[in-house]
Amino acid sequence: MEDLILQAETRESTGGLTARRLRRQGLTPAIIYGHNELINVSVNYHNFNMLTHVMHSEHAVIKLKIEEQEFDVLIKEVQRNCVTHNITHIDFLVVNLDEVVKIEVQLEPLGIPEGVKNHSGVLELLRRDVAVECKAGVIPESIKIDVTALNIHDVIHIKELPEIEGVIYVGDPETTLITIAPPTVHEEEVVATDEDAEETEPEVIGEKKAEEEEK
Repeated sequence: MEDLILQAETRESTGGLTARRLRRQGLTPAIIYGHNELINVSVNYHNFNMLTHVMHSEHAVIKLKIEEQEFDVLIKEVQRNCVTHNITHIDFLVVNLDEVVKIEVQLEPLGIPEGVKNHSGVLELLRRDVAVECKAGVIPESIKIDVTALNIHDVIHIKELPEIEGVIYVGDPETTLITIAPPTVHEEEVVATDEDAEETEPEVIGEKKAEEEEK
């Protein structure tokens, strides 16, 4: 797998005015921290967006280059404008590739479940991610799960996830991640028949009055 490389530049000043000036220049304010590092930087907005599109996982390690320095980092947080959703700030966490980190990894169901294919069931992904502990250099792209054998009401728990060398699943082993729900049953509308209409035919008031006078 090719290294994910991003260029950054240090910035001396901080604050709202500086951030707005950088954004007008097509740059995004960012910070690098961890392992005794704390550096204010800026990265090219377009280049960062392009990088995220080719990343195999949002938790992939990036090589961040600043002049003669190079850091292995994870994207810790991306802040966005609440209206435009444009990126306004990025936090990069410095990691050692041999250090153990705790991180959320996406679940990836593979195949069409038996209960969906032949019994009109619905695959429900109760959780999209699962927490793992592993070395930063071997964070899996995703946790792939074969779901083809699952039938109606079958479930997959954390304890049933596939074993991956160097990866430890974190959390209650009994936590349910995936289930196959039964198909939704729709009640049929009751259509009135001619017989029902005859049984429920309203009484005519005039006829009832005539009967009483004859008596």
